This record gives sequence, structure tokens and C-alpha cells, in this order.
Amino acid sequence: MPDFKFTSTEPLWITVWVVYILIYWGTLAYLLNRRRFGTQERILWFLVITFAPVIGILLFVLISEDDKLPASHASKSRPPLSDTTGTPWQNNPGHTKDSAP
Repeated sequence: MPDFKFTSTEPLWITVWVVYILIYWGTLAYLLNRRRFGTQERILWFLVITFAPVIGILLFVLISEDDKLPASHASKSRPPLSDTTGTPWQNNPGHTKDSAP
């Protein structure tokens, strides 16, 4: 049976690599779930983060915009799909008066 002995710095390097890998994969997952990025922008950021990971992750965090909608868009509401006010179906947006039994 092989005898594994850690030197004093090995656990630290293992921890650094695990944290780095978690940050790397977390950044890529966040990138793929961004709403405002098109396909070309995602591919570009993926390549930057993959081939220059430390600089790419820092640039992505510092440069990329937040996904939150501006206040002017957040206050606007959508019109209802159908007029079901005063009916038993008023809280069910998928139901219309025409589809009643």
C-alpha cells in the first residue's frame, strides 16, 4: 500500500485549486444563464475566461452589466391576456371566457 504524506503546503494548494475550479465553473454557469448576452457574446466571454482565466474572470465580473431591468421597465405591467374580471377564473391567466364549459 502506498504511503501518502502531505508536505506543509500541499493542503493549501489543494484548497486553492478547489476554490479556483469552483469560481471558474460558477462563472461559466452564470455566463450561460445571462439573459442579455447573445450567442456571439457568450462564445467570446467563454473563450476569454477559458484561455486567460484569472484575467477573464476579473474582467467579466468588473465589466459585465447586471441582469436587473432598469427602473423604467420594472414599473410597467403587462395587460391581461383576457378579460376574466368578475368570473371564477379571474386568478387563472391561462383561462379565457371562450374556453368555459
